[in-house]
Amino acid sequence: MKLIHLIKDVTVPLISVGTAMMVGFLNYQVSLNDKELRERDQQLEERIGEIDLLVKTSKEEREERESNQNFNIRIYDIVIKSLEDKDLKKQEAAQAFVVVMVEEPLRTSLLSVLKQGGEDAIKVNIGRILEEEEKFQNKVSITPKENAKVTPSYNWGEWDLDIFWCSTSKEVAKHQAEVIGAQLLAEGAKGRIRIRELPDSINAKSGYQIEGYAIRRNTNEQNTAAALKRLAEKSLRLNGVKVEFNLGLTRQNTPWYISTFVCPSN
Repeated sequence: MKLIHLIKDVTVPLISVGTAMMVGFLNYQVSLNDKELRERDQQLEERIGEIDLLVKTSKEEREERESNQNFNIRIYDIVIKSLEDKDLKKQEAAQAFVVVMVEEPLRTSLLSVLKQGGEDAIKVNIGRILEEEEKFQNKVSITPKENAKVTPSYNWGEWDLDIFWCSTSKEVAKHQAEVIGAQLLAEGAKGRIRIRELPDSINAKSGYQIEGYAIRRNTNEQNTAAALKRLAEKSLRLNGVKVEFNLGLTRQNTPWYISTFVCPSN
């Protein structure tokens, strides 16, 4: 009987406990394995997603590149055909296409081809365009005259500020740009303050196309752009010109630099 009691009271409970521990350990191992499998599956899905995105992006970039190449070939054919036909109207149309729609470096190359082989009027016009654009690319500018010092409306510090005037708006726009630049210097702006001409051929390109009065800034330059807007509007108002500058974002990353555009309609 003692042996039966021993088995019943001691051995069986020990076996039960051991079995329960073994089951618990196995369940724990299974849980760990399931977690590892889920993590591997998740990592695999993320990697597959990354590959799919790369493939899709590569395909879109290739299609865009091929589309641009086909477009450039069509524009090239238009230019060559206009020269072969010696047709002034076709050459003027080809020039307009190139100026507005073609990107560098092909743009300048096609304009040079038109200048060399075009009719006399085209040669003169494109010669002027290329000369103006060379000045623009070389950042040819004038420094505004400095007025007597006044209490600054903003801490301009070392901000670089270009005030562009549209060549289509002529001397009126140039004078207004100079008024704004002079006020900036009078308020103690220590950065680079330049008055620059914006040729109509540049303004026709995507990314410009300015009409009226505008200020272009980066996303984190709201305060300085707003202060520049107030200064420009007040300066022109004191000179008898009541206008409003539109604030917009630039596509270029240009920290500590803001562009102002003065392009009144004639």
